[in-house]
Amino acid sequence: MATAYNPETRSVLSYKIGKQMTSELALVPILDALNHFRNPHIIHSDMGSQYTSFNFEDVLKANKIKHSYSLKEYPYDNGRIEAFHSILKREMIYQRKFRSIDEIELAVG
Repeated sequence: MATAYNPETRSVLSYKIGKQMTSELALVPILDALNHFRNPHIIHSDMGSQYTSFNFEDVLKANKIKHSYSLKEYPYDNGRIEAFHSILKREMIYQRKFRSIDEIELAVG
């Protein structure tokens, strides 16, 4: 799951669920947020390959967005969104058997 989250309003702006965490999957919520909200000045992520890819960085540069990273093996920088993902998985996704990614997206939506 990739999520665009606004820490000021404590709200999820956009998300995408997929079988694998790729740069394309990570970009979907960013592009959606750019299309529906004012452009962020900074995006914070961990240092996963999907967030350090040329594809991801090119989109941020094109939109004049600074990229901030969590320190390696220091997940506390992303604490709010990590907690959101953990609770969502524990209290909803792991409690049911889903037949497809589409079914999960429908349930989460």
